[in-house]
Formats: sequence, structure tokens, C-alpha cells
Amino acid sequence: MNEPETTGARRSPWHIYPADWKAGSWFVPYIGDNAVIHHGHQSAEDHSLCGPMVFCCARSRQAFVDLYPDSAPAGASWEPTEAAHILSWLDAGVNVVYFVFCDPVRPEGLLAGGLSAEEARLVLSQQVLLEQYSGQAGRIK
Repeated sequence: MNEPETTGARRSPWHIYPADWKAGSWFVPYIGDNAVIHHGHQSAEDHSLCGPMVFCCARSRQAFVDLYPDSAPAGASWEPTEAAHILSWLDAGVNVVYFVFCDPVRPEGLLAGGLSAEEARLVLSQQVLLEQYSGQAGRIK
């Protein structure tokens, strides 16, 4: 995903949040103390496109786990994680964040895609809606 698609972008109305949800948080699957990493590389030596998986809400989490019950996120512990914490990963050198999020148009839809550190920073700091990248994301449901 590169440039955000600004025409017609709107926040997804399909999100589901737990009662104790804090605004600006994201669901992150963890194995031990580490976020589950999506390995976005072809070469075993190049990890520049590896990054954490971040989910927009409880609905996206459940839809992903239902689709991929044998995946690392399905077996992980899930924690609401504040954007500031994810931003600290970018500050520490993470180059890409892989977002899984509700399709803003299709109620059962699920989209996924990687954002560069710069793009992810805009989304996490709420300067740009994640849904603005829907046109560049892949449909997984």
C-alpha cells in the first residue's frame, strides 16, 4: 500500500470493541512478550519487510482466526495495545506494520495490507484513516 485513496474513504461502521476498550488502541496478537510478525520477504536474509500484525477491532480478530485457525495469531494471546506502544516499535526501527481491518463497505469484508513506517505512523497518530488505504489492501474475506 502506498498512497492513501482519499475519495470515498470512510471509517468502517462494522467495528466491534470490548467494554474496556480505549480509543486509539489496536488488537495485537502476542506470543510470549513479542507481537506476531508477518514475514513479508522472499529472501531469508532480508527482514526489512517483516513487521507486526495489528488488528482494528475484535471483529477483525475473530474473522481472521476463523479463516486461519492454524495461524500464529490464532494461537496467540491477544491484547489491546495503545498506538503509542506500536509507535515505539517504529521508533526502534520497524519498517512496516501489517494491518488487518474491517472493510468499510462490505459488512463481512476483511482487508489486509502492509504500511510503511511513515504511513503506519500517520494511521496510528490518527492523522489518516486506515480505511483510506482500502484500495491498496488485499481482500481476505
